[in-house]
Amino acid sequence: GSPETIAKRIRSEVAREVGITCSVGVAPTKFVAKLASDGCKPDGLLHVHAGEVASFLEPLAVGRLWGVGEKTAEMLGRLAIRTVGDLGRTPVTILERLLGEAAARHLTELASGIDDRPVVAYERPKSIGHEETFDRDLDDEDEILRELLALSGRVAARLREDGYRCRTATLKVRLANFTTLTRSRTQADPTDLGADLHRIVSELYRGLPGTKRRVRLLGIQAGGLVSAGAQQLALLHTERWGDVERTVDRIERRFGPGAAGPASLLRRTRR
Repeated sequence: GSPETIAKRIRSEVAREVGITCSVGVAPTKFVAKLASDGCKPDGLLHVHAGEVASFLEPLAVGRLWGVGEKTAEMLGRLAIRTVGDLGRTPVTILERLLGEAAARHLTELASGIDDRPVVAYERPKSIGHEETFDRDLDDEDEILRELLALSGRVAARLREDGYRCRTATLKVRLANFTTLTRSRTQADPTDLGADLHRIVSELYRGLPGTKRRVRLLGIQAGGLVSAGAQQLALLHTERWGDVERTVDRIERRFGPGAAGPASLLRRTRR
């Protein structure tokens, strides 16, 4: 359909599925479309046609441009460059002396409505993770390992839900004195199993310096993501454990989080 038809459909579907209003901008480039969307918030549709880009950008404050922060806007203001139109009329050589060649070229192109970044409908995540801050400091290793087990299960469930496996597991530990420790391990075979993640992060935790630790926050991040269909599980016991965790997924989808899981988590204190 036409751009307006697609935009109207998006707004209608968001209202129906999520129950909120949204603004939609339509333009020849991503950057101008974003500005158009900002300009018709909270519940509008603005289409900036190709022949209207210059007049649309002309009166906007230069700080609206992508990449212009407070400091850059202040520097431009010293040269009386306060709007996008002012910027577009400024010789690029002057901007280069002020901002450098790359930044000057970038801003000059934006002021002209040029933005060659492609529209990407979906971008593969670089990592999937979860962390939890506790109401009290944890100092019992068994309790900490149980919390890591719960976190491992949550991260693994998200991996399976999104269709990924991970090669790298990263442990994040924030102590009571706000010192933050991170450790990572990469393995050859990717996994989407909480049991594997828990084994790795437990070993990483036990390898941290010191013995008496008071833990305020724990986090697990799964990185090095690959498609779950990219590699078949090789070991029978791994396949069987995967079946167990996928069964837990189905139970929790039906009855809610915590409806099924490892027996050791029954001793976990709710926070």
